[in-house]
Amino acid sequence: MSSINDIFQVDYLPEKKEIRINLPEEVWKNIDTIIMTRLFQEELVVGKKESEVEHDG
Repeated sequence: MSSINDIFQVDYLPEKKEIRINLPEEVWKNIDTIIMTRLFQEELVVGKKESEVEHDG
């Protein structure tokens, strides 16, 4: 059985005009950019920004 950390899921919420993408933890840690396409022609590029929250340690 897969844990919630291993699930890839895409949800389309038309009432919010929103797409939510859940990425597995290993994918999340190893990517910097997500590229979405429409008919492989138009692109929307989303870059991941490092968290600005400081951690004590």
